[in-house]
Amino acid sequence: PLSPREREVLHLLALGRGNDDIARELVLSVRTVERHVANIYGKIGASGRTARAAATAWAHTHGIG
Repeated sequence: PLSPREREVLHLLALGRGNDDIARELVLSVRTVERHVANIYGKIGASGRTARAAATAWAHTHGIG
């Protein structure tokens, strides 16, 4: 399962926000956001060039987006 912070990051990602915007909104470093995104991708099985789109679809399917 995703952690509460990963759910927050995924929600913003699904809204189309970039890592810089997510970092600013959640008051995190961009590196921390990148780590959360990588963890999210690993947990939902997303990879490669379509990972962000797959994560967005997953978020919407699971009521996060």
